[in-house]
Amino acid sequence: MRRIATSTLLLWAAALVFSLSGCNTPSSGPSPSGQATDAHTDHGDHGDHANHGASGQTDMEKMKAELAKLSPEDAASAEKQHMCPVSGEMLGTMGAPQKIDVNGRNVWICCDGCKDQLLEKPDEYLAKLQQE
Repeated sequence: MRRIATSTLLLWAAALVFSLSGCNTPSSGPSPSGQATDAHTDHGDHGDHANHGASGQTDMEKMKAELAKLSPEDAASAEKQHMCPVSGEMLGTMGAPQKIDVNGRNVWICCDGCKDQLLEKPDEYLAKLQQE
C-alpha cells in the first residue's frame, strides 16, 4: 500500500511540474486564460478565481484590465465567452486573450499554448463553448 501511495504522489508531482511549464513562456502576441481537462491543457494554479497574485489583483480584476486593452467589440466578445475552452482558465488572467478564427467563428483562448490544441480538435472545443 505504501508503494502505491508513493507512486501516486510521484505521478502527481510530475503532472504538477509538467503543468506549470505550459503558459509561463512569452508569446509574440496577447495571451488569455481557462480550466484544465488533462495534463496537456493544465495551466497549474491559474484556475483559482479568488487567487490574489503578486499584483494583489483578483482574477476578475486581471481579466477586466486585460480586456480593456482590446477594442470594445473584442472586449465584449471575450467577456461574454469568459473562459478558455482549452484550459478552462478565465480569459485575461495570463495576459490579453487571443482571438482565433475556428471554422468561421471567433474563439478566445488564454494563451498561445492553447492555440495548437484548439486547431487540432476544433469540434471538441467548440462543443465546450456550446455547453456554456
